[in-house]
Amino acid sequence: MKQIANNPFPAEKKYSSVIELNDLRLKVNLGVGEEERSKAQDVMVNLKFFSENKPGACISDNINDTICYHKMSDLVKEFVREKEFKLLEYLCYEMYQSLRKYVGQETKIWIKIEKCNPPIENLLGSTSFTYSDL
Repeated sequence: MKQIANNPFPAEKKYSSVIELNDLRLKVNLGVGEEERSKAQDVMVNLKFFSENKPGACISDNINDTICYHKMSDLVKEFVREKEFKLLEYLCYEMYQSLRKYVGQETKIWIKIEKCNPPIENLLGSTSFTYSDL
């Protein structure tokens, strides 16, 4: 996906709006091994919802005419509650499938999930996986 510097919109398609939920920190039982999964780890979730049209809320000032940040946050939190995942890829795609039920097909979804402190020797940063239907 080609992107213009500091522009959240993909260059190939004309999207007029994007709704973002950034840096939602969650505790998730995640890891290939059973021991790693037994203890909840910090992950950071970032969501973007792209639309070719502006949300109706731009005109109506009504929460029912847009994607509610709070509702998306609650859906993500509920999705990971009391579940275990081996891979970021699986977690990310399953989260996408869960969110897709609440967002119209005309809206495109972008998800990035970052494992904040993976148990990889000498890795000072994080690991992440991104999925999108853009």
